[in-house]
Amino acid sequence: MRALLSVCFAIAVAGLVPAAANVAEPKLVDQTGRVFTLASLRGAPVAVTFISAHCTDACPLVNAQFSDAARQLQRRHIDARLVTITLDPQHDPPSSMRALASTFGANPRYWLLASGQPSQIEPILHAFGVVAKPGPSGYREQHSTFVYVFDARGNLAKTMLASTNLSGDVVDAIRALPAPVQR
Repeated sequence: MRALLSVCFAIAVAGLVPAAANVAEPKLVDQTGRVFTLASLRGAPVAVTFISAHCTDACPLVNAQFSDAARQLQRRHIDARLVTITLDPQHDPPSSMRALASTFGANPRYWLLASGQPSQIEPILHAFGVVAKPGPSGYREQHSTFVYVFDARGNLAKTMLASTNLSGDVVDAIRALPAPVQR
């Protein structure tokens, strides 16, 4: 499973297509309106998760845990990024992710909440193996809740499920990574 996830992220970072195909890597939009790619985050550890802004089950808990983890990273001056990507781009435009960022006090230096065009998000969801199905409301309410921790080079270091100690687990996983090699 770990090898599969590592391959999936490598594909996502590489642009989801073979290099010769000349297709751009999917672009995300963070809560400040800045466009970025997953590959642009290399150089520091990154923890990635997927949520729906309209979810009333696990997603608010994951957001609260990521909020706490971001504050811990900031307090400890740990160079790392947390990235929350919508798993429902049809219903979660950048404005929804911006509102979530405001609700949870997300400092974009440590925690990015991202959305984008469905054509950009869907390949990322596929690459990560995110399962997300619409519920009776039409929103993607039934979904997986994994967190993926990557080292500074973009290699998958750990996969975890959301839990009551997710913030501590994410920070511990990031702290356990080897320091990035300076170029």
